[in-house]
Amino acid sequence: MSVLICVFVVLTVAAMVRIAAGFGFALVAVPPLALLLDPVSAVVVAATLAVPLNLWVMARDRAHVDRRGASLLVVCTLAGVPFGLWALNVLSESTLLTLIAASVVAGTLLVWRRVRVPGGMVAVAGMSALSGASFAATAIDGPILVAGLQGSRLADLAPRVQRATLAVAFSATSVATLVGFVFGGQLTPEVGGLVLSGAPALLIGTFIGERLFRKLDAELFRRTILVLLLVSSVSVVTRVVTA
Repeated sequence: MSVLICVFVVLTVAAMVRIAAGFGFALVAVPPLALLLDPVSAVVVAATLAVPLNLWVMARDRAHVDRRGASLLVVCTLAGVPFGLWALNVLSESTLLTLIAASVVAGTLLVWRRVRVPGGMVAVAGMSALSGASFAATAIDGPILVAGLQGSRLADLAPRVQRATLAVAFSATSVATLVGFVFGGQLTPEVGGLVLSGAPALLIGTFIGERLFRKLDAELFRRTILVLLLVSSVSVVTRVVTA
């Protein structure tokens, strides 16, 4: 029961951060989930619960999607998903935990430093495929894809258009990954129970996040979350080193 309560709290905070800061659901959720559960279950729970969040953002902002950019992102992210599913199926728990730790640290640094990957749309295609693979293997995709976009024409889109366009890619990746979990046998009864118990956490986190978004200093909140992410990253790395 205590684990279930901890998982619920983690998912509530992750959803709150995603709505209030505009990023970070998996970055916040996966490290503590990997400490509470086994690495595969942590990835599957976080990735599965990302599906409704991504679909909700996409539906809300559908009128603002850059269709040309979204088409490229969807094709390339989906191309990477099978590689991530393969990694999730074949890697040992310790290796997967190491991969999660590396992804969290890299993702946090990409967001913190606002890294721009040069290379235009070619770089976008490559980073999109890497993002799809990373999501399927670790549930972390946003920072990789955003970094790729920053050196292309898509970075010049209005913020709402860029968010809507990214939401299309994230939705496609998360749905495809969920299908992969079904066929790969990762959606076990235990994981299904955690997902169902975590669903109300998304609603609560979204409710709180919307209100925080209106009241808090966005930049201060962003920096606070990034510090928490670094602490979380260190905790996972420590577990890897001491395992």
